Amino acid sequence: MRRLLLFLALLPAFSLAQRDYHIIPQPKLIDYGQGSYELPQGWTARQARHQKDPSLGKEAYALSISEKGVTISASTRQGFFYGEQTLAQIVSQSGGKSLRCLTLSDEPRFAYRGLMLDVVRCFIPKDEILKVIDVASQLKINNLHLHLTDDNGWRVEIRKYPKLTQTGAWRVARDASFPNRENPREGEPTPVGGYYTQKELRDIVAYAKKRHVNVVPEIEMPAHSVAAIASYPEMTCPVVGNRFIGVLPGIGGKDASIIYCAGNERVYRFLQDILDEVIGIFPSEYIHIGGDEAEKSHWRACSRCQDLMKREGIADEEHLQGYFMDRMIRHLKSKGRKAMGWDEVTLGHPSEDITIFGWQGYGQAAVKEARENGRPFILTPARKLYLIRYQGPQWFEPYTYFGNNTLHDVYSYEPVADDWTPEMQALLRGLQASLWTEFCQTADDVEYLLFPRLMALADNAWRAQGQEDWPGFLKALDAFLPALSKKGISYARSMYNIQHSVTPTGDGRLEVSLECERNDVEICYTTDGTEPTAQSARFQKAAGLKVEGSSLVKAATFKGNKQMGKTLTLPVAANKATGRQVTAVNCTNGLASVLTNGLRGTDRHSDFEWAGWYNADAVFTIDLGAPVAATSVTIGTLSNCNMTVAMPCAIYVYGSNDNQNFTLIGRETLDDSSIFCKLPNKADVSVAVDGTASRYIRVKAIHPGTIPVGFLRGGQAPWMYFDEIIVE
Repeated sequence: MRRLLLFLALLPAFSLAQRDYHIIPQPKLIDYGQGSYELPQGWTARQARHQKDPSLGKEAYALSISEKGVTISASTRQGFFYGEQTLAQIVSQSGGKSLRCLTLSDEPRFAYRGLMLDVVRCFIPKDEILKVIDVASQLKINNLHLHLTDDNGWRVEIRKYPKLTQTGAWRVARDASFPNRENPREGEPTPVGGYYTQKELRDIVAYAKKRHVNVVPEIEMPAHSVAAIASYPEMTCPVVGNRFIGVLPGIGGKDASIIYCAGNERVYRFLQDILDEVIGIFPSEYIHIGGDEAEKSHWRACSRCQDLMKREGIADEEHLQGYFMDRMIRHLKSKGRKAMGWDEVTLGHPSEDITIFGWQGYGQAAVKEARENGRPFILTPARKLYLIRYQGPQWFEPYTYFGNNTLHDVYSYEPVADDWTPEMQALLRGLQASLWTEFCQTADDVEYLLFPRLMALADNAWRAQGQEDWPGFLKALDAFLPALSKKGISYARSMYNIQHSVTPTGDGRLEVSLECERNDVEICYTTDGTEPTAQSARFQKAAGLKVEGSSLVKAATFKGNKQMGKTLTLPVAANKATGRQVTAVNCTNGLASVLTNGLRGTDRHSDFEWAGWYNADAVFTIDLGAPVAATSVTIGTLSNCNMTVAMPCAIYVYGSNDNQNFTLIGRETLDDSSIFCKLPNKADVSVAVDGTASRYIRVKAIHPGTIPVGFLRGGQAPWMYFDEIIVE
């Protein structure tokens, strides 16, 4: 009996010692051995034996755990630091008692592993930045890109130009969400904002340096410069006139087209002076000088800019931006620094060397520039690595822009295409996650969008190509999350929420699909409106779930008896069109099937429950299966002009029994007050029809044209979105 008790007492420690370790980022190679090393009381990763090995690369390290002790080998302090971070995760997963014997060798895939923080739209306090640096360094992220200036604020103290922070760091208060904020009026108080003193920025740099994180400052030019121009209006083109220019609280509309004057020599001296002070604060080899989204209407109308183009033989305004950026790049070069810029820089064909950040779409502009001109580049594609996008099913997430970039999306992104040559691959310096903060109000909001997706970026940028291990990453993630909680970081649990799709089968029924990006949970559901439990029916993808008629589906994820995610509620409301086949002409977003799936969308046109048409009439036909004498056809639609969404100006309904010869059976026109709304407005448009029995119902929604002047998006072509067709 005594021997049995002794065995049982030793069992937990033995199990921990034999368990595989799951590390973020995933090491290149781990070989497990026999036995374990018993940790002395109070032992920490820094007490491991450090052994210099000149054969290892700058960031490489090796880790050996034997029954006699722990050895970290590296050639640099950075390598030793990274070895300590890996060892700390191993110690944590071992329960701090015994370590399984192993040999581990590791080095990063990419030299540049970055995070961009937009501290302009939401001013992020210094202590919060230090907290982010702490975690980033544990994840072996080695670059923090600080977006310090934009239309919405100026965040770096420049002593030669004090108005940049006296005026440019502050904006008016607006309660609306970022796209809906009205521009400032002259004389309004400007209480919102903040800036970093040069001492605070030096403190950030020093703190990061100890953790082997390089801080890359960004000073935007020639666009995204309204905060600077609000401080020094003489820096823009004279054609802007004497109108009031204030720091923008939101997207700004036409005011966002106010940029630095390329034909004014004072602008170049102004920016060179600013860069000189920035260089004095940040020792980074690279300085980011922006270059994106420069709307050049003022340059086209500016006599100074046009005179400069004639003198210098500059072909057009895009090449004028190339001239502008070349002057800034040469100035940095004269100070021993190098330039980085967003991918629109390539439109002006700068002659000087600059590293390009590929952000638009999948980063294709940067890839094209590398292929054609051999420029080095870093990929931070909006479609994959922009953390402003929804990180989980949108029905559960705080409001933001665009579509989804989930934890798995970030983790599984492969930047290198199959047709890249070795030379192309060598030009790719690395990856960066970029967090724009338009929809953040607090540090908690920032943390929620950053974590845990930053872990996926860190793993992606470090691990060897082809070594994806999603289940292993989830285990490592779960082991790491308690450290975030200990730091007081508010991370998201979106990875446990369910993404749904409800698709018409064509015969009046609906196919419900439920999916969670975590493959280690069970999805349980009910169809009677009751709350799901671990004992409810389990969703099986192979079997699917079909519903007919009105139904209330509820579902959630579970591990054992514990609910892990939020409850998904799908109120399916049936009508004569529900579940029927729909055929659409030129549906831009490819989601025509949602028109007859019985489910209404939210006020977010990107929630996958809206069929969208861009700058074109919408035409779609529903096969009701048999002639129906309908009295009304109702179309769910949406208007949100500040997000370039508008309702149709007219809707025509046609009926047919052969799907070839259609007769007009109803029409409805809308006035501008309904079509164009500044704030999100969901509305059902009902069209009375004449009761003619028709098997096929065709709807034609007429595009309303451009958004009127007076809206922030005035002059732009809007989308039209529809979420359901109700035939009664």
